[in-house]
Amino acid sequence: MPPDVRMTVTSPPPGPPVLRRPLARRLLATLAAGALVLGVVLPSAAAVAATPDPTPAGDTTPSVLSAAPAANGILRPGDPLSVVVTLSAGSTATSATPVALSIGSAPLGDDVALDRWLDGDATGQTMQQVAVGSVDAADPGAQASTTVTLPPTDPTLAARPAGVYPVLVAAGGRTASSVVVVPADGTATPIALVVPITAAPMTRGLLTGNELAELTAVDGALSAQLDAVDGTTATLAVDPAIPAAIRVLGSAAPPTAVAWLQRLLALPNDRFALTYGDSDVAAQVQAGLGAPLGPTSLQSYMVEADFTRPAPAVSAVSSPEPAASSSPGHPTYPSLSTLLDIGTARSNVFWPATGSAGPETVAALGASGTPEEPTRVLLASSNVSGARPATGAVGGVSTPVYDAEVSRALTAAAGENDTTRRGASLAAAQGYLAVARAAAGDQPVLAVLDRGTDRSRVSLRAALGLVSAAPGFVGSTLDAVASRPASEISLAAPSVDSSRVAEVGELLADEQAVDRFATILAQPELLTGRERAELLQVISVSWTGDAARSAVADHRAGTQTTLGSVGILSSDFRLVSSSAPLRPWVRNDLPWPVTVVLAARPNDARLRVQDRTTVEAQAAANTRVEVPVEARIANGEVAVDLQLYSPTGEPVGAPQRVDVEVRAEWESIGLVVIVALVIGFLSLGVWRTVARRRRVRAGAESASTQDADAPVDGIGIKDPDADGRGHAEGDAEDAIDTPHIEQETRP
Repeated sequence: MPPDVRMTVTSPPPGPPVLRRPLARRLLATLAAGALVLGVVLPSAAAVAATPDPTPAGDTTPSVLSAAPAANGILRPGDPLSVVVTLSAGSTATSATPVALSIGSAPLGDDVALDRWLDGDATGQTMQQVAVGSVDAADPGAQASTTVTLPPTDPTLAARPAGVYPVLVAAGGRTASSVVVVPADGTATPIALVVPITAAPMTRGLLTGNELAELTAVDGALSAQLDAVDGTTATLAVDPAIPAAIRVLGSAAPPTAVAWLQRLLALPNDRFALTYGDSDVAAQVQAGLGAPLGPTSLQSYMVEADFTRPAPAVSAVSSPEPAASSSPGHPTYPSLSTLLDIGTARSNVFWPATGSAGPETVAALGASGTPEEPTRVLLASSNVSGARPATGAVGGVSTPVYDAEVSRALTAAAGENDTTRRGASLAAAQGYLAVARAAAGDQPVLAVLDRGTDRSRVSLRAALGLVSAAPGFVGSTLDAVASRPASEISLAAPSVDSSRVAEVGELLADEQAVDRFATILAQPELLTGRERAELLQVISVSWTGDAARSAVADHRAGTQTTLGSVGILSSDFRLVSSSAPLRPWVRNDLPWPVTVVLAARPNDARLRVQDRTTVEAQAAANTRVEVPVEARIANGEVAVDLQLYSPTGEPVGAPQRVDVEVRAEWESIGLVVIVALVIGFLSLGVWRTVARRRRVRAGAESASTQDADAPVDGIGIKDPDADGRGHAEGDAEDAIDTPHIEQETRP
């Protein structure tokens, strides 16, 4: 019976119309005449127009062929073999192409053979062509798909034993490898799947309200994650920074975020908390830390007004709610443990990045455990030498081992939005699951959906649905797997990114500098808590490659900005008296008030400056400081070194040097001149007063004399000189002053 071939036909777009030759000639003639005219009128413009623009380099993206067996690669007896084939055109259009479908005659033996086959190595495989079809033409950047089906009655499919069979699709010189699985009967194998509940990596300490509103919306990424795990037995690995970001907003938290948090806490799934921000635990241990870091305080992210009334985001916790404030109107802040609560969870569970943990990392993490809650470290099977049981242990520390190949295929499917390529990854995951079941015996299988971003709801649900419906498996949990008796395993050498380890060391050194700087605050945790939260976000496992380097560089630049946010603003100063205040400014760019000590030290004994002055600098403002200064010698130039210190003696900001020009003798000269002027004016005033009084007295005496010579009852008193005789001395004077005329008197 001929195979059933189903094809999708697409019609090519019509081509452009062709100009008739006479019309084309007239058009060319017109353009030539126009060009001549423009050449005469605008020769420079014509010269520019005559040089054509360079043609941009063409895109050389090749076309891609992909194949996805139906039913996620499950081929049960009596089912047809159907494969969806998609040809994605690159920079060049593709024409209609014949398609050939082949299947292997023998199953793949193990995961090594499966790896080779999926990587395109067909060595040792005997393939049989079983169906043909055709895929339509596709324009550049477009796709054309077809489904090639082999009916179940075909002898090729009859009586095939259980196993993983290679499938090959060929079209126009391109090939696509896939697999189909004929399920085996037998006892169901327990399978546990760990799914992360995380956000995209970032450099801030917490998600903002707007980001939370977007992520927890109906079509948001966080909502898609809960939709995918709801109704499954998946164990949740929750980043505690997400619930904390919701709770720190108090009554200002978006309603969708509060509802998301309540839904997370209500899910019955087993769970454990990742490190804050899903920070890289292996890099921290390799950088010299005895244990992974955690957040210290999130107080700086909380606003007083958001906690003066009951907050739905805070009450959405499994632990008891914080007690109401005894002072109405005053805020009641939740504790750090309340902010980070993810519900009933297993503690001391760590999930290092794949392949990054060695024996030293496991031993360091194991020290965090307790007899009641021992440490568990999730490791990839690719990180294990020899036998790879799911219930392993290294040096007495429980190390559940997840299947690296199954996990890689599931992660690829969860991050793929193209239907055919997602189906290809799901079929590969199904093949790896079948191989893992065959090798596990009576042991369970553990898989993880590794970290990732921009996963659609459809892709996530498809990946988790495959695990739930995989033939021969029954759902289990991480706790159930890890509780089984463990076998000692040997770890291969971890993949250590030396530059990443060095960056962690640099970030830790920067944090110590911030810790010292933060002593200028009444609540240092406002600054140190924010720095720790951002540091953990920057070393998230999800940051890789150049993006990770850029994130670290940006954070370190921001830390230097913080360390330079408090400093001195000053200028040179002229001292024109023996004592006067030096008045620099203290700049504070932080959103909180700070307390600093301004130390001043002159480089010359001619100037005496107050050694230390305590300054209460206001938030986001410049504060004026007055430092008493006294000159010991008349004049000169003296340099004064200024430095800010925290109350504990830690240097703050860069030192400053101020040149002080001392002109203290100007004060003495000025005083002498002023005193002289005062004495002169006083003396002049006294002289004028005395002279005025003398004139007044003289005028008064003159008036008295005239009054005495005036006649009484009309007869004047006879002048003693009226008889023509006078004193001898008076005569002499009269002889000089006035001519004297003698007269003869006759009888």
